[in-house]
Amino acid sequence: MGKILIIDDSQSTRMKLRTFLETCNHVCVEAGNGFEALERLKENQDYDLIICDVNMPEMNGIEFIDKQSQDENLKLIPTVMCTTESYMGSSGSPSKFAQKAKETGVVKAWVVKPFQPDKVKTIVERIVEKK
Repeated sequence: MGKILIIDDSQSTRMKLRTFLETCNHVCVEAGNGFEALERLKENQDYDLIICDVNMPEMNGIEFIDKQSQDENLKLIPTVMCTTESYMGSSGSPSKFAQKAKETGVVKAWVVKPFQPDKVKTIVERIVEKK
């Protein structure tokens, strides 16, 4: 089906996402932070989707999507944020992370951890099918 780059500093989260997505016939590649993800993308930009955490060491998810949105080729790859950060802030409006993600134009969905497999499957299939 699709080729997906999973970016998360938690090895167990990457493993859970990869295992689940591979049972849905997707091919998955992993990166532990934004720097690693950029290296994977230098090697090959043929991805249908990126799933990215927000809070990571070295280069967090917001920094990554900011760089992604500035690259003419990478900004064409849709991204789903999968994070413990809520989309809505305490004021009832999008959180500072969600607002920044929206501004980049590359983020197509926001999933809060612990993720619900059915929700992830629906989002991934909807995005990958459009590509």
